[in-house]
Amino acid sequence: MSIVRPKKNAEAFISGAPDSATPSERPKFVKKGKKVQITLTIALPLLERVDDLAGRLSLSRAAVINLAIHQGMERGINVDGKYGVM
Repeated sequence: MSIVRPKKNAEAFISGAPDSATPSERPKFVKKGKKVQITLTIALPLLERVDDLAGRLSLSRAAVINLAIHQGMERGINVDGKYGVM
């Protein structure tokens, strides 16, 4: 007796791929427990500074970035003379 695999509809197969959605349909983040994962683009010199600081503080890169964002939201950010606090 031979094993028979069910035939999949090609359209269903393609639409089931993770990257099949159009950019406007894709989620802006991925849930990871109580947090969400995002994609961040950062200049290499800044990333090197983040990694250096993380090493000196014995923290992960993500922890340093999270702390910087948190402190910026609490203390405020100055952009072109405009000061903003959340």
